[in-house]
Amino acid sequence: MNVKYVAKNPTPVAQTITLPQGMPLDGGRLRSAEAITVQVPPMSVREILYDEEGKPVVEGCIQDLSVTIELDEGTPIDPHSSQRVRTQIRDFSGDRTAVFYNETRRVYPNLVVNDQRSLGGAQLLAQFSHLRSQRDNTSAIYSPAALNMAFESRTDSLYHAASQGRIEIQSIVGDGYNRNDAINMRVHNPTSEAVRLLVPQGTMVEQQTWNGNQNLVVKEDVWIDIQPGQTGSFPLPAFCANASAGSPNNDLMNLTPFIFNDMGQSFRDQDSMWRTTDSRRGVRMR
Repeated sequence: MNVKYVAKNPTPVAQTITLPQGMPLDGGRLRSAEAITVQVPPMSVREILYDEEGKPVVEGCIQDLSVTIELDEGTPIDPHSSQRVRTQIRDFSGDRTAVFYNETRRVYPNLVVNDQRSLGGAQLLAQFSHLRSQRDNTSAIYSPAALNMAFESRTDSLYHAASQGRIEIQSIVGDGYNRNDAINMRVHNPTSEAVRLLVPQGTMVEQQTWNGNQNLVVKEDVWIDIQPGQTGSFPLPAFCANASAGSPNNDLMNLTPFIFNDMGQSFRDQDSMWRTTDSRRGVRMR
């Protein structure tokens, strides 16, 4: 059974930390068999796992993401902002998940949400805010930066082209995870010119409905090419973004403008992604 040591860096600059040989682990019942030096990114924590002999076996990261600004209920948040912000939810009437979604739409009124165009983002922010609220013992809608995400800014991305109406996403279906075809998209090019567009590594794809199943995160950069007037089907490799939820099962999904930040180990394998999203720690999607 692995033993975990958590190295914390609450400063705004990267830190190099050396964990010495002989360091007590697991309350002193085990000692590290060798020294290890790790980089800890700003405002983050890095997990170092040790085996039963005290040898380091896996490094993973989860961002600390301390919230720096507290806003009153319903205060709008700029989705492009790099500030770690949350706006409180104080009025709960009805289903809790519905409250989180409705509050997210109120806090982010300018997000493009259109199931017919397979574009979204509000469901994703609502669900990740719901999970983080459980970890933080609060009820709030969080900014993308506080959820370890950034708004997609590339003009050659699929999201940008779809949101501008230059291409049409006819459907996105999620089926399973940690597979090369976990996501399947049908995309139409209505123009008279060929298009070449990028789905960047870390692109978040959300469930259209709050069905208790996972959101997905694209594992690697994928370029798609579509000739004028043509429609193409494109499989995308993706990890599960929520260990606390069920596997997608031919679920309709939306492309979001949010990119999940790589903490150095996030995209190595599925377990590394789960350590980064921190979705397992005593929280549930529903």
